[in-house]
Parts: sequence; structure tokens; C-alpha cells
Amino acid sequence: MVRNYKKKTSRGDWSEESMKDAVKNVVEGKIGYKLAAKSFSVPQTTLERKVKLARESLDKNDPMTVKFKVPLGPKEKVFTDNEEEELCKYIIDMESRLYGLTMKDLRGLVYRLAVKNNKRHPFNNEKEEAGKDWALGFLKRHPELSIRQPESTSSARAAGFNKQVVDQFFNFLGNVYDEHHLTPDRIYNCDETGISVVPKTKSKIVARKGRKQVGAITSAERGTTITVEICFSASGNFMPPMMVYPRKRMDAQLMINAAPGAWGVCSDSGWMTSELFLDWFKKFVKFSGATPEHSVLLLLDGHSTHTKNIDLINEARTHGVIILCFPPHTTHRLQVADVAYMRPLSTYYDHQIMAWLRSNPGMTVTVRQVAEIFGKAFIQASTMSTAVNGFKKCGIWPYDPTVFSETDFAPSLMTDIQLNVSDAPASDNSSLIMESSSTEPATNNNQNAPIISEAISVAATLTDAAVTPVTVETETLSRLDTAASISASTSLSTNLVTALTVLPNSMSTPEPGCSYWLDNSDLNERPRTPQQSIFGVVSPQQIMPFPATTKTSRSTRKRGKTAVITSSPYKNELEETIKKKEQAEEDK
Repeated sequence: MVRNYKKKTSRGDWSEESMKDAVKNVVEGKIGYKLAAKSFSVPQTTLERKVKLARESLDKNDPMTVKFKVPLGPKEKVFTDNEEEELCKYIIDMESRLYGLTMKDLRGLVYRLAVKNNKRHPFNNEKEEAGKDWALGFLKRHPELSIRQPESTSSARAAGFNKQVVDQFFNFLGNVYDEHHLTPDRIYNCDETGISVVPKTKSKIVARKGRKQVGAITSAERGTTITVEICFSASGNFMPPMMVYPRKRMDAQLMINAAPGAWGVCSDSGWMTSELFLDWFKKFVKFSGATPEHSVLLLLDGHSTHTKNIDLINEARTHGVIILCFPPHTTHRLQVADVAYMRPLSTYYDHQIMAWLRSNPGMTVTVRQVAEIFGKAFIQASTMSTAVNGFKKCGIWPYDPTVFSETDFAPSLMTDIQLNVSDAPASDNSSLIMESSSTEPATNNNQNAPIISEAISVAATLTDAAVTPVTVETETLSRLDTAASISASTSLSTNLVTALTVLPNSMSTPEPGCSYWLDNSDLNERPRTPQQSIFGVVSPQQIMPFPATTKTSRSTRKRGKTAVITSSPYKNELEETIKKKEQAEEDK
């Protein structure tokens, strides 16, 4: 079949509005066929046929309902324009939930839609899928769709980045801004990244067309990892980096020609440790000029070297540094360094590695050249515009808690599970405790704030949750903020939980798996979707439902959370945890 057919005649190019006006003038007797055809630029024979149909309609005392414009040829569209719009919206919804359809999935879905809705179609009944030409034509009719190569996103990040958790983080951030009246030069973000003599990112090169594989020289198959601590402010001020080498003793030659102000330290593994981060933090205090009267905000991830470091918390409280950690599995959208800085830094580092190899043919990059090469890349990537735009994109500065749309939170809908109302205690004032996606349920001793005992954490369902299609209509559960009478230590342990959707008790729990094609019996028994579908019998969502998890038992492992870790309640809680751990070690 010709996929890019070009019309060779002017047949059917006349305007439908012009034909309507011509028919009206002829029927009313104002002008004849020949003059009407010439005046309105329509074919005379077609005009005569339309006038005949119009007069027959008038003789029957029916309104003049003539179909003026008909498509050329015997082919008709399988689906109406509205049906295709609904299908297009469904495809976009699936992609926003990180379960996008492949071309084969789309063709199979379209075939099932046509069959179940009793549509006349030219599709292949043996393969049970629409043709490639139909699929390509569908993409042309809907330019908002395109074929893309998806990036891998973990289930933890998909579920962890949800509206409740992000809203809580911005509430903490807003409270810090209101209390300390911070300016951009007093807001910092720090993060670690790993570099190697073999760069992770490879830039595209110009090569001969048709080659199946294109190579580029590297220093080794696998390189030694060196950790670098990066920190910069919302005003574009970059702190010199700290480089952590996997060594027992530091060699001054490793830092020859490094970035201005950079320094090197050692650890057994080359990773960041609590002691090394505390040493870095002391230099950060001097760099930022933090004092109790001139507070500084430091944003960082919830790594144990940050959140479980009591010496760090004491040092920060002494010098007026407020430390706010991001919620778990959200740094890919909230942490400025991950969003705006690390990718260009990695790209520039690859460019500098390739430039060094070209300048030194036959030689390989070792850890002794890394500081010099990385220093050049650091200077290139560390621009004021990168820092300012990164803070803006994350909504941190200027403060914008609405920077993320509902589409950004769509992947977390997979883990929405509704609490079984029959299992909840009967109470007119029952409410949901909003827990962080990575925390233990806190014990509330206040009897004036009734809480549903079964609070479910999003992150607890990630490892063992079964991805199962669910289309049962859910009722909106009211959510109440945690009562003001909850103690400070309890409120810091009590974060947000996503609203969850459970399979009804009458349905058997299916085997774990992704969305699947439904049998005819499944379609007959499946209830209609909450929103009325334009498709007469079966909608796309009924054939391939949105993936959703079932309710699972929550893990007993204590997980991280977003919190101001320099606050007194958090500090007291951490000290109590450390004390219990030491006591348990002594009892052994």
C-alpha cells in the first residue's frame, strides 16, 4: 500500500459551505444550475444531484438534511473523531503513569476496540491487530503523539514522588522561609556524585552512515570511582568541591591542577562517610558565613551520613545552619543538583576526558589525572544561570509549591490503595493519618484525635506489591490534617500517605503481573468506567486498565522521611534511637 499517497486530481476539492449556498440559491429559484456552479465554484453535476436530494427532502416536509460532503473512495474511518480523541487521551494517560504503549500494544488494543464495539474494520483477524499503516496514520492525525525511547524509572521513585509527600516538603520549606526570612544567597543545595576514569556519559560523534557499531577509546573497561561533594546556592555561588579517593592515605600529587579551592580526602571505599561529611560541613560553615544571627538553609538528601549524624546536627545548630532533607525517592525532581547540574557536569567531564586522550595518544587516564580533568569540567558547568534556573525549576527559589502539575504525580497513582471501610473503627470523626512514604507509623497518645489504626505507607508496597489492573470506582476519602494537639516529636514522625485503592473482597487476588488483555468473559463482567466513555460498548480503559497495586502488609523496617533535621524534636528522637541501639549492643 502506498503510505504517502498524493492526490493527482482536483476532484472533491470544492468547499462544503459553497455547495450549501449554491443548493440554497437553486432550490429558492434565484439562479440556475450553470450560473450557480460558476458563481460558487462547485461542479454542476454534483450540484444537480444535491439539489434533487434537497427537493425530495422538502417534499416530505422534512428539513433539508442533505449530506453535502462525502469522503472519496470506499474507505471509511474505523473510529469517529471523538473516539480517536478518547483513545489518544488514554494513550497519554498510560504514558504519564510510566506504562506507555508500544506500537504493537496500540495495534492490538485498537483491534480489540473495533471488535468489541462492532466496528467495520480492515484489520488482520489472524494476528488480531491493526495494520502498521493505520497506526502511522493515527499518529499523523494526532501530532501530540510521537514515538519516544523511555528512560528507566524505578518503582520507588514512581510511587515516592506523590502530591502528599511533596506538599509536606514545601510546607516545611515555607515555614523555614517565613521564620528566618532567607535570601537566595543563604539557600544552598549539596549532593554527592561519583566520577571515574571511564565517564558514564558518552557524547554523540559523527560516524559513517550504516555502521552497526561505533566505538570510542576509553582508559579501561571499568574505572575507580571517586566521590565528589558539590554545593551551590540559589544565587549561583559555587563552593569548591571536595574529592573522596578510595585510599588509606592522601597523596598531595592527586590534587595537582585541581579546581581552585578544591581539596581531597580519603576513605576505604571512596564513598562519603559521616566523619568526612562533618569535615566538609565545617568548611561549608566558613564558606557560607552562617551564624546564629545570620541563618543559612542547606538542602540535602536523606542519606544516613546526613540524617543520622548527631555530630553534624550539633555543629549545624551551633552555627545557625538549618538542614532540610528531601523526601525519599524524590531527588530526581526536587534536588537542584540532580535536576539541573549533574548532567552538564557529566557531559563536560566526558569532553575533557576525550580531549586528554587525544592529546596523549597511547596513554590512559589514572586517578592522578582525574582532579585536573574534573576541575576543567567543574569550571565549565558551574555557571550562575545553571544554579538559578535549577532552583527555579524545582520550585525552591522563588518559592513555588505549585511548580508540579497533576501529570507529574500521575506515576504515583499506581500505588493508590483505598482502605477497606469495613475494617476501620466506626467513628464519625475518623480520619487518615498522613504518613511519609518511608516512615514508621507514629504512636499518638492524644485521645482527642481519633486515627485509623491501619495507616499504609506508599514505599512499603514497592517491593512486594503486585501490579494488577483495577477499574472499580472508588469513593473519595476525606483527609484531615493531623490534630494540633499531637506532640512535636510525634508530628515529626508522622508524615504523608497516599490515598490507596483496594480490590473488593469479592474479587480473588490475582497473580502479580502487569496489565493484560482481558477475555470476553472479563469484559462482560467488568463494570463501566467511572467516566462515561464515548465508545458504545467497551472503552480502552476496560480492555487495558490502568495498572494499580493491591494492598500488601507493610514492612517493619524504619524508613527515611522529610524533616528539618536540625530541629529539637528530630534531634531528641535521633539521640533516643542511638541510645537504644547502644543499650542493645551492651545487652548482647
